[in-house]
Amino acid sequence: MSKEDKETARDVAVRVDHTPTTVNFGPTPTIDLAGIPEEQRAKMLADYNNKVLDVSAAAHQMRVDSDALRATLNSLSNTTNEAAQDGNSVTITHTQETSIGRTEVIMGNTDQAKTGKLTKSQTGERDLTPYYIGGGLLAMVLIAALLGGG
Repeated sequence: MSKEDKETARDVAVRVDHTPTTVNFGPTPTIDLAGIPEEQRAKMLADYNNKVLDVSAAAHQMRVDSDALRATLNSLSNTTNEAAQDGNSVTITHTQETSIGRTEVIMGNTDQAKTGKLTKSQTGERDLTPYYIGGGLLAMVLIAALLGGG
């Protein structure tokens, strides 16, 4: 091992003979845990470290999602640009939900793309109109049956 590798290994492998009595929570002041038994301090420190790992994992997932969105938008933009340069009319829509939120994109050189508005089906909304019509027809049949049978 080189001298640099030894220093890195030493920096990573930190051993403590006892559970620390204070925890630094970043920019906030440290909290004195001296009045808490060592077993409880160890559990609290383990819980804190698990939460730090959870935050780190969430941040990593958001970075992956952000990079994927950037690549998708770049690809859609290039495709839209190529189609428009070839003289074609093009409208491209894309909708997705990730850890960074919901993204709705519309690109192109058509009138629909220029409005910048997605249709309900493009946004993922369900069209409930057929259910309303069916419910209305069913209600009319029931009312007619009640009035006709009475």
